[in-house]
Amino acid sequence: MRQSQVVRRVGTAAGLGAGTAGALAGVLLLGPLAASILLVVVFALVWPLAAVVRHVAEDAPYGSAVLVAATAAGGVLCLPGMVRLLAWGALGVTAALVMAALFVLIDFAVPDRWHRQQQRQRPSRRTRKLERLTETQLAEDEELIASLQCPLSIEELCGVWSETATQLAEGAGPRDRQAVAEVRRICLDEFERRNPDGFHRWLDAGAPANPGRYLLPTPGE
Repeated sequence: MRQSQVVRRVGTAAGLGAGTAGALAGVLLLGPLAASILLVVVFALVWPLAAVVRHVAEDAPYGSAVLVAATAAGGVLCLPGMVRLLAWGALGVTAALVMAALFVLIDFAVPDRWHRQQQRQRPSRRTRKLERLTETQLAEDEELIASLQCPLSIEELCGVWSETATQLAEGAGPRDRQAVAEVRRICLDEFERRNPDGFHRWLDAGAPANPGRYLLPTPGE
């Protein structure tokens, strides 16, 4: 584990521990009923706002609006508690430090596998949009390929082969190359099925860009 990850984990765990101590002190300061009402009110105010921000943001800064609202509610309760701990002097600071150390120990007792799972963030809105776009493009390619299975005549298939050769020579992108490769595979299957002798003569000639010279009947035949 890299040093930056260790520092981040220790800082996060220590902060949670100190915050928990502050939240407990806040409950003692306000009383269980008032603390519960405060938590509910802050949660009810923050949760819809966090959900809206997460929905409209291009790259969502967090994975769960509920978690953001719960954290905000705990933070509001923690503030008066931290003030109470500081008012207690050395005793309050010691309590916060003990809780911070306890949370750090608990954090390092948790298997690393759990931390790796937590680090897998939800894909951003832009990533999900690109994934949907890619799926749409693949569906369009599949429709094109399906249309070639295969109502075209052998003359038309030879024309398709020549067009794909030109497209590859002009520099097709990765997506186009994948579609062209599948189209060419279909053309090869149809060439061999419809005219096996001409197909093998074409291959023996080095598979030039115009297969029609070998696969199509010559005038007068």
